[in-house]
Amino acid sequence: MLINPIFASHIEAVPKLFALLKEATPFIEKGVATQRKRAGIYVFFENDVPQHVGRTRNLQQRLRGHITASHYTATYAFKMARRHLGLPVTYNTVGGRGQLQNDPVFRPEFLRQIERVKAMQVRFVDITDPVHQYLVELYAHLEYGLPLDEFDTH
Repeated sequence: MLINPIFASHIEAVPKLFALLKEATPFIEKGVATQRKRAGIYVFFENDVPQHVGRTRNLQQRLRGHITASHYTATYAFKMARRHLGLPVTYNTVGGRGQLQNDPVFRPEFLRQIERVKAMQVRFVDITDPVHQYLVELYAHLEYGLPLDEFDTH
């Protein structure tokens, strides 16, 4: 079976875009003006170890969201707090994000994880094409050996 030529051209670009991501200069500042409206793929690193890959249409807004203490934002910190406390993911009201946000055990752990994310370095590559974004995000997860559970919510 032949592969769709348009899809093949997208696939061909992925390793080159990933190489740009790997070579990008790491930074810690999150949510600054120079990041406004930049679309692409970002990776959080802790002690030079990749921790999380994401994609965005607005880097400033997305990174700011990762470090804002709200149950509607800081999704990665929220996930890390759940993992640390051994809590299952649920989309029900009971045990859900809104309830956990006010839990006296969960809340301090969530805030601790936000501080952890604040300290992480970020690498970013500008990618405006949404197909390239999806493919590079997946490719980066595979190259870095990160869990693919992020794709359950997309």
